Amino acid sequence: MKKIIIAGAIIAVFLQLNSCASFKTIFKEPEVSFDSMRISGIDFNSAGFIFKYKVNNPNAVSLDMHQFKYDFYVEDNVFLSGTSLSPISIAKEAFSYVEIPVDIEYKKLFSVVKDLMKKDTAAYRIEAEFTFNLPVFGKAVFPVKYEGTFPVLKLPDVSFKSFKAVSITPFSAKLELAVEIFNKNSFAISPDSFNFDFTVNKSQWVKGIIKDINEMAPGKSTIVKIPVDINPAKIGKELFEYIFKGNSFDMILDGVVNVRTAYPGLGPAVIPFRIEKNTPITK
Repeated sequence: MKKIIIAGAIIAVFLQLNSCASFKTIFKEPEVSFDSMRISGIDFNSAGFIFKYKVNNPNAVSLDMHQFKYDFYVEDNVFLSGTSLSPISIAKEAFSYVEIPVDIEYKKLFSVVKDLMKKDTAAYRIEAEFTFNLPVFGKAVFPVKYEGTFPVLKLPDVSFKSFKAVSITPFSAKLELAVEIFNKNSFAISPDSFNFDFTVNKSQWVKGIIKDINEMAPGKSTIVKIPVDINPAKIGKELFEYIFKGNSFDMILDGVVNVRTAYPGLGPAVIPFRIEKNTPITK
């Protein structure tokens, strides 16, 4: 009886091993390849990308992708990493697509890659690993690497240029506040409007909208001139007299610049700005 049991066990083991060997002979590993990359959104603050991978299952049984993870490099610096949260089933003798979204905030990127502000494009590399639970074989990892470049868009600079008197009488003053907008990009920027609110020593002097602003070629700037008309009744006699004495003022210029560009995929943009400065009015 014992001999029969032992013989049966040996046969069972043999059949199991033979079955595994047969399965390994006919089983084919899944194939994971990079398919495409597309820009999901882009503006002066951030850029979004979708990396698409094709997963092919050539077998007569479905397969489970346990997880995928990735590291996203910019100029050889690890910028983002991620891991999928749930398994994905790949049907038998079929293929499926897996998408990895990557969102880049330029401000954070510039803090990681210090010299990127000087460049118009950045080199990237995405290294992904796809882990499967394979029948008989167990876990198997399939790495896929892809490299490319993406555009680096930079917010135009809005800065103080000058604050001067055009004409002054004891009863009124015509002043001019000049602001410079500098385009740090490799493409032209066309301002549609310049919306502003100008206060001096916590008192609002003027607010409004300026249009017909010159286009900024790549690496060039344009000057926006804001006319400021005041009188003692509007700002107070003491403050008005400060202009004649050459005293400095605490000025704040708040606003937004509405711009257009010809850059592909980049629509109209709203660029906020705030300038705070203590300055006299030059004559």
